Amino acid sequence: MGDMEPQPRGTFEEGLAALAGDLTRLRIGRGRPSYRDLKARAAGSGTGVQLPVATQSDAFNGKRLVGQNTLMALIRILLSYDEYGHETAVPSHNAPELAVWRRRWQELAALQHPVHVRARAARAAGPAEAAPTGQEAVREAPVERTAGPHDPAGADEAAGSRADTWFDSVFGTHAPAGSAGPAEQSRTPWHPEPASRPTAEPPLGPASRPTPEPTPEPRPEPHPGPFHEPTPGPTPEPASGTEYGPTPGTGYGPAPGTGHGPAPAPAAGPAPYALRHRLVGHLAPVRNVVFSPDGRLLASAGGDSVQLWDTSTGVATITPFTATHPLAFTPEGRLLATDSRDPSLLHHIDPGTGRPDGPPLFGHGSPITGITCAPTGEMAATLELGGAVRLCDLSVGRRPVLVTHGGGKDPIDAVTFARDGRLLAAARSSRVWDLLGGSAAGAPRTAEAGAPEAVALSGDGLLLALGYRDGLVALHAPAGGRETRTFSCPTGPVGALAFSPDGRLLATGTPWAVHLWDTASGLAVGPPLTDHAGGIEDIAFSVTGRLLATASYDETVLVYERAGAPRPTPLAAQALAVALRERQPVRLPAVPAEAPLVRVAFSPDGRLLAATTAERTARLWDPVTGRPLDVAPARLPLVPSCLAFSPDGSVLATAAADRTVYLHDPATGAVLRELPTGHRAPLKRIAFSPDRRLLATASADGTLELWNPVTGRRSGEPLDAGTGEAAALAFAPDGHLLACSGADGRVRLWDPAARLFLGTLPGDCGGAVWSAAFSPDGAVLAMAGDDGTVRLWAPKGDRPVGAAPLSGHASAVYDVAFSPDGRLLASAGEDAAVLLWDPATGRRVGDPLSGHRDAVNAVAFSPDGSLLVTAGRDAVLNRWIVGPV
Repeated sequence: MGDMEPQPRGTFEEGLAALAGDLTRLRIGRGRPSYRDLKARAAGSGTGVQLPVATQSDAFNGKRLVGQNTLMALIRILLSYDEYGHETAVPSHNAPELAVWRRRWQELAALQHPVHVRARAARAAGPAEAAPTGQEAVREAPVERTAGPHDPAGADEAAGSRADTWFDSVFGTHAPAGSAGPAEQSRTPWHPEPASRPTAEPPLGPASRPTPEPTPEPRPEPHPGPFHEPTPGPTPEPASGTEYGPTPGTGYGPAPGTGHGPAPAPAAGPAPYALRHRLVGHLAPVRNVVFSPDGRLLASAGGDSVQLWDTSTGVATITPFTATHPLAFTPEGRLLATDSRDPSLLHHIDPGTGRPDGPPLFGHGSPITGITCAPTGEMAATLELGGAVRLCDLSVGRRPVLVTHGGGKDPIDAVTFARDGRLLAAARSSRVWDLLGGSAAGAPRTAEAGAPEAVALSGDGLLLALGYRDGLVALHAPAGGRETRTFSCPTGPVGALAFSPDGRLLATGTPWAVHLWDTASGLAVGPPLTDHAGGIEDIAFSVTGRLLATASYDETVLVYERAGAPRPTPLAAQALAVALRERQPVRLPAVPAEAPLVRVAFSPDGRLLAATTAERTARLWDPVTGRPLDVAPARLPLVPSCLAFSPDGSVLATAAADRTVYLHDPATGAVLRELPTGHRAPLKRIAFSPDRRLLATASADGTLELWNPVTGRRSGEPLDAGTGEAAALAFAPDGHLLACSGADGRVRLWDPAARLFLGTLPGDCGGAVWSAAFSPDGAVLAMAGDDGTVRLWAPKGDRPVGAAPLSGHASAVYDVAFSPDGRLLASAGEDAAVLLWDPATGRRVGDPLSGHRDAVNAVAFSPDGSLLVTAGRDAVLNRWIVGPV
């Protein structure tokens, strides 16, 4: 059953019911996998996708509109089944077939919350057509909540959720101060709104502190989170020499009349960072990201769960575990995280398992909002809600020592250990303290736009960055008590800040983009990074500065890599490279077949692997995954010894017991043409010429026939092969020679174009010759047969190559194949061994490849030479990595 394209319908309720119906039909068309199957498939897919059964039930039954990422994850997993319910590859997050579903979700979200549509239209129209404010926004919005606390469209399983979204603020559902407990006072995600709005709470980064949230007021504009699709950003990327500035009527950039901040600096050069991974798996906005000291792991916190990711592959390393932000890695690579049920408790987490390594380290008086570790790894400092800073001994787990209460008129908002071991604290007034040395620097300063929303200290403590709601970023040098420079982010309020390890770059996060700035010149470094669909919640650099991670309200984490930075080679890749350099093949997992295998062949593009069986069937596999494809030649039973792809890969040729050759479409298995040969006995071999103009057939009646596969006509009369029963057939790479051998042990050569017999190679091969193969340059013909040897011959020089045949097999050799570069020759036979040879020297390469329990009937190299496939009588396909990867 084909996939149905979803169609939007009238009201939100009608559209939601239609969406549920389309999802159900898609599920039926994909073999009707159960909820538990889908959950297990998602968990084992390696994509980080999670699909709880309750969430699936809501989606398939139209109980609510689940989050966009959740819906996309569900559809990706459904599309990873074929119509028979067999597993296939999981589509990528940006697969074209997801676009219509993503558009459908947007339409339903707009129907569910029409105030969003009004606000966005007003922002595009400018001040003359402003969106409704105050109670108007409340009256126009839906009154009934049907979604989770983090995602207006249904953030799934966001246990321990907080009322901290635009939805809560607009509809007055935010808990009064103190009623939800300290952990509920996480900041409100960023809004692209005018500077006159009430100040929201600051970002909860590894070293920042929230201030108590004011009583929420109605807000006419939506949060750039669950209702927004990724866009190129509010302002287009400027041409060379233009400035990044606020676009009139967008509501972004410095507020009119504030006089706050200069025109934004022009972008300098290309983007210094390129997107490498999009990490999907969280079911709530992601609040915090932090790199391990070696940069190999990235921890992200969203909702009440923490996920660990491999930065080289973008794959989740463990199942998400229950904890919450803030997060920090110790210098030795252990993770510090706060308890999701009691955010005043700090845990040591084992990154390998996600489990706490013993009881809580400490108990604090208030929720922990920031963690920083000393360079030595023995101490950690925690920042609490209210500004208190405590010093913790990680080695013995003693009760933390209060360093400062940090409250009063100038509360502490960020704390960090400098590289020289000083414990530095910063306030929004731009003052910085050395908490252990007792000194202070900088003078209190009140910005015209009000208190800053984000605070960050450079690693050496020499620079302090303050981010404001109107997009201004102020850079201070506390030691000199001065503001060094200011610059403006054109894409809205600054909600996250991070210095690069060397302090030369400052990353600023806004509702739509991440801007990079040169701290020395104040110039923008490259265009903004606009790959998120929601507000930027946190930013982190790896220790070396090679990687940059961003956390967003859109429930994703993005990992960027510095342009031109050399990527570290994983240990597994290094080990594989050493093995291949020493010419030791590495075996991949075996691929089982339903019957003993006879012949095997790669398609010319390497995407298909075909094999025939002793039960007269044929099968196609994906050579990379080893998974069988639901495509097979349509004509059965087949002659197992006849199998060949055309040089362009458009045709797969097989032969039937009635002596007819069938040309199939490899993509569908359908028969394109039938060639009823004139042979009087069963066919034994078929082969295409390199130019695809001829198809040669050899029969047990001792004759050869040449066919035009395009017209289906035979080229002349049958040729007398003179070999008795034909056993091997091979064209030279230039198509000028055709070799045919048989049970009499003789190999004969033909000029296929002239249909001219050229002669028989001298000597007796000591029995039937079962296989013949030309080297890629056509200079050598390899022959193997009953005597257990491989003989190399130079056809043009009419002489043997080497002093003696290649000996190593204990019995008959059934197949030989050259690698595409001609540097390897593989042979296989009755003794279940596969041997590799250097045809230039005649010496064995490495040890025998042992992976079969019975005779090996066929061998084939992939077109790129990286894989060798062996097909055995034990009904197993073995894949060996033999070339560069």
